[in-house]
Amino acid sequence: MSAQPSRNGFTLVEMLVALALFAVIATGALGLLRFSVDAELASRDKTESIANERRFLSVWTADMAQAVPRPSRDQSGTPRPAFEANSEGVLIRFTRSGWDNVDGAPRPGLQKVEYRITAKALVRAGYPYPDGAAPEAGADVLPLSSPPVVRFRTKDGNWRDRWDPQLSTELPVAIELLVPQRGLPPLRVVSLVGVNYQ
Repeated sequence: MSAQPSRNGFTLVEMLVALALFAVIATGALGLLRFSVDAELASRDKTESIANERRFLSVWTADMAQAVPRPSRDQSGTPRPAFEANSEGVLIRFTRSGWDNVDGAPRPGLQKVEYRITAKALVRAGYPYPDGAAPEAGADVLPLSSPPVVRFRTKDGNWRDRWDPQLSTELPVAIELLVPQRGLPPLRVVSLVGVNYQ
């Protein structure tokens, strides 16, 4: 009598079923991985956006609070008011106190600062001296999708779209900045101006 050979291995149908199950599991795992990567990228973008806004708010609030009623002069020697808005492509320009001099450079403790708008960002630039100096290159402080809008609160308690001071040393009481955001309401920042000098 001859012994029947033992069957080792899988049939074609078993192999096809195993491959189909593997494909379903791999597709699910790939979808889960893609979802995780997308969630990580979205989270990173949102975190970066929040960090940019917080850094900007810190700088903006400090600048506004330390504004001083000191007029300045431009490079040609022309007198400029202590606080200017929407002139020569500059959103706002003013002089502030509290400029630390850690390296002991020969310069005053006051700094003239301007915020200007480019196609992509709000840029903060400082001047090495309050009078007769050109602005430095500046640094992006907040990415922009479209230009922000500013309003000024005067001493009579009214909000104005334009800053037209009666005196060259006059400062607004507060400034409101509305920064448009894609798919969200505008970021509204209201800051007191020159709180130590009002």
